[in-house]
Amino acid sequence: MAMTPGRSPETRATAVLLAALSLLAGCAVAPADDRQRALNSWLQLGPGGDSSLRAIVGAGADCPTAIIDQAVRPMTPRAEPSKAQPLAGAGGNRAFNPEFDVRSCELAVPSAARDASIDGRAIPLPRGEIKRIVVVGDTGCRIKVPAGGKGDPIQDCASPAAWPWPRIAAAAARARPDLVIHVGDYHYREYCDDPRLCPPLREQGVVVGYDWAGWNADFFTPAAPLLSAAPWVFVRGNHENCDRGGEGWMRFLSPLPYQACGNQTYKSATRSVLGNNFTAAAYRIDLDRKLGLIVADNSGHEDYRPARETPRDVELFRQTLAALREAPATQRLWFLSHRPVWYDLLDPASQPNALQAALRNGLPANVQVAFAGHQHAFETINFSPDADRAFHPAGRPAQVIVGGGGTQLESLDPHSPFYEGEGGTGSTERARPDGRLYDGVAAATGLVLNRYSFLLLERDAEGWGGTVLDPDGLPITRCRLSGGSKELACTFPGH
Repeated sequence: MAMTPGRSPETRATAVLLAALSLLAGCAVAPADDRQRALNSWLQLGPGGDSSLRAIVGAGADCPTAIIDQAVRPMTPRAEPSKAQPLAGAGGNRAFNPEFDVRSCELAVPSAARDASIDGRAIPLPRGEIKRIVVVGDTGCRIKVPAGGKGDPIQDCASPAAWPWPRIAAAAARARPDLVIHVGDYHYREYCDDPRLCPPLREQGVVVGYDWAGWNADFFTPAAPLLSAAPWVFVRGNHENCDRGGEGWMRFLSPLPYQACGNQTYKSATRSVLGNNFTAAAYRIDLDRKLGLIVADNSGHEDYRPARETPRDVELFRQTLAALREAPATQRLWFLSHRPVWYDLLDPASQPNALQAALRNGLPANVQVAFAGHQHAFETINFSPDADRAFHPAGRPAQVIVGGGGTQLESLDPHSPFYEGEGGTGSTERARPDGRLYDGVAAATGLVLNRYSFLLLERDAEGWGGTVLDPDGLPITRCRLSGGSKELACTFPGH
C-alpha cells in the first residue's frame, strides 16, 4: 500500500477547477437530486494492497461516479436490491435472503491515488504514515427474542447510555485517526417476536431485522462520522456468519466478490461453519515496511469445540492462514481476527481448539500482537516469552481484546463469567491475571475492564502508546507497546 504526501494548494485548486469544468461539460459527477446521492460511502483496505471504494445508494438510484485524482470513474454494482424471501419458503429462517432495498457499489482505487470524492464529499485515503489507529469492536445493539420470551437480554437501543456505539463512533472520529480497525460484530438486531417484550421497542422506533433497515440502524447510521474520518479495515464477526447477518456482510463489507448467503439456520445442522461460510483467506495489509496487518476470518469457527472434534477446521485454518507464512520475517505483524486465539470465555476442555492447534509451531516469531473482539470487555493477556514450548524462543504474541464498542457488556449478561449482578460494578474486573490457563499456559500480566470503550494507538519513537477511551473520548487508562515487545502493558485505572 503506497503512501503519498499531501498535495500542494495549487494542485488542489487545479483539481477543484477540473471537477467544476467536468460538471459544466455534462459529465454527471454529482447526482441531480438527493434521491440519487450515496447513502453511505467509505474506503476499505483489502488484499494485495488494494483499496476498495464502497457506496450504498437507494434501490432506484444508479451507482455514483467517483473522482479519483481529477479523473471521472464510475462505480460498478456490487450487489443489487432484493426482495425478502417469504418465511415459509425459507423454512422460517429470517436470515436467509432478507430485504435489501438498496444497491451496493464498489470501485478499486489505485494505491498511488491522492484524492477521492463521491457526490462532492472527500473520501479519506491512506496518509503518508499511519500514526493514529482506532481499534473498536462488537458495536451492534443486542436484540434476539423468540416468541416464547426466552432469549438474549434486550439492550435498550434508544438509550445513549445503554447502547453507546453512536457516541463511541463520534468520539473516535474526533480522535483524528489515520486508520480504523473494526474487529467484528456490526449487526446484533436479529429479531423480536415476544408479544409482551417487543412492543415497547417498536414504540420507541427501534428497528430490528437482518435486512437493510437493521444494518443501517445498527451500523451505518451511527458509524457515519467515523466512516468519513479515515480508511477502514473490516474484520468479520460471528454475527456476520451467513446464518445471522452474513447477507449484509457479503453485500457491503466483505473483501470477497459478492455471493449471496445460502439458507443456513443458526444452531441447526445447516448452521454456518468454516467450510460453508464463504470464509475468506487471510490477507496482509502493509502499513509500511516495518508493520503489517494479517486480517483473518475465523467467524465460522466453533472455538468451543476441541481440535480433536474438528480436524477439518485445523486443516482449513492451515490453508486460509497462509498469509502468516508469506510475510517478510523482518516485518512486525499484528494478527486481526474476531474470535481471540486465547480468552476467558473458553473453558479448559475446549482447548486446544482448531485455531490454537493450527497456530502451534506455525505462528511466525514476528507476530507481535493478536487483536480481537467477541468478548464484550477490554482485556489484555500477556505471556512470558519462555512459557510455551510451541512458541519458544520468541514467545506468544500479546492477546488484546477490544470488545466494548457498544454491544451489551459481559458484566450485564447473567450467563457470562464477568457478570457483575451479584458483586456490583467492577467486581469482576482484574488488575492482574487470575492464574487461569489459556491453552495450558497462564498469563504473566494483563487486565480486564468491563467498560464501554475503544482503543487509540499512537505511534512514537519507542513504539506505540495506547489509550483506552470511554464513549465520550475521555481516557480510562493508558497502555504501552514498546519496540518489538510482545506485551501491551496497561495501567489499571486508579493505580
